[in-house]
Amino acid sequence: MTDKEKQIQRAQTFQALHKKDDLLLLPNIWNVGSALVFEKEGAKALATSSAGIAFDLGYPDGEDITFDDLLEMVSKICRRVTVPVSVDFERGYAETGAEVKENARKLLEAGAVGVNIEDGCSDGSLSSLDLQLEKIQALVALKEETGIPFVINARTCAFWYDVAGEEENLSIAIERGRAFAQAGADCVFVPGAMSLVAAKTLIQEIPCPLNLILTPQTQDIQVLNQAGLARLSLGSGPVRATYQGVIQLAQKIQQEQDFTALLQTPLTYAKANEYFKE
Repeated sequence: MTDKEKQIQRAQTFQALHKKDDLLLLPNIWNVGSALVFEKEGAKALATSSAGIAFDLGYPDGEDITFDDLLEMVSKICRRVTVPVSVDFERGYAETGAEVKENARKLLEAGAVGVNIEDGCSDGSLSSLDLQLEKIQALVALKEETGIPFVINARTCAFWYDVAGEEENLSIAIERGRAFAQAGADCVFVPGAMSLVAAKTLIQEIPCPLNLILTPQTQDIQVLNQAGLARLSLGSGPVRATYQGVIQLAQKIQQEQDFTALLQTPLTYAKANEYFKE
């Protein structure tokens, strides 16, 4: 099987995971090590976290890293893992459909089989619906050109930015989600804090698989599964939990000269080497 055939197969697998009766729990990873850990522990697919990769490179989230930084990390991750990998490339690192298409082409060449494209601007507003549809349609054209059925995950930041309060956020998300689906998105992503009632309404009103993000209100997998949710992302939760541990470790070492965590970790050098062995 050629590399292209393997990638098509992974893309088909990823598409199918959005259409199963059980929702897809999608870990968001930030480097090769985190990707490998989640794959080894049973993840069926992986998605990069824009925040996670930014934090890992020492920057805040929000396209402060370059597209080349993102592409390099995606290439490294896809070379090491075998499960489908989707990429959060925010607004596409571009402001036209044509430019987004070419950036997405490079991500596919790196091995990705999914892309996440969002409408949130750095000032907390939403980009025009027309621009988002142009970007989605360009990605649909890329899918046809390459023959790779990658998953287009179209995100609206209505709830993420809380642009107008829950009731209006819901109306905006439904309007945009329907338009995204009609334009060819395979999945619609509506991250942010919302009530379970709002989440269920989105599932019912948007005519394609829906992706939500883990929050205190959306943590009951059984309830979400019964409601018909297709995909639940962990967002920046894993990387924040990890770096919280690193920050606490650094504080213990630098401020108290306390090396207990280093000396007592059950993950010995030998065990770590064995864990990351091919």
